[in-house]
Amino acid sequence: MNHNALLKYIFSAILAAMICSCESVDDNRIPPVRVNIELADAGSWNVYGVAGYGDYRFFSKKDRIPGNYSYSEKEYTGFGGVLLIYGIDRPLAYDRACPVEAKQDVVVTIDPENYEAVCRTCGSRFNVCEANGAPLSGPALDNKYGMRTLYVVPSGGGYIISN
Repeated sequence: MNHNALLKYIFSAILAAMICSCESVDDNRIPPVRVNIELADAGSWNVYGVAGYGDYRFFSKKDRIPGNYSYSEKEYTGFGGVLLIYGIDRPLAYDRACPVEAKQDVVVTIDPENYEAVCRTCGSRFNVCEANGAPLSGPALDNKYGMRTLYVVPSGGGYIISN
């Protein structure tokens, strides 16, 4: 391959990558049902929070997850529950409902090999540690459906998770 052909190939590859990266992901397929989990003090965060890359926890007031957590009347866990996971440098949170299925009882789990969120119903995978719940494979990638992100706000030695 000559120099000009190589430059054209590289330019085309960069242009294609830029065009693809401009496509947006729909992360609003899950209804914005109220979320408020108060792990605001260091004690609650140390027990129920997450501490290192890939460390995760699920919350569901309806299903009493975690079993030993006492939900107050002011706490809510969204449409499909909450996934709290530690990303590269901070805790991140998502509604657990699969955005492809969009049903309260079809929720993602975590693959412990690579810390990807996985829907066991449709097979979609999501990058929840590094890419804000972006789809990686399956129908979610085909349709560009990402996970609904939640806020994780520092507060008094812990965090508050909300939407």
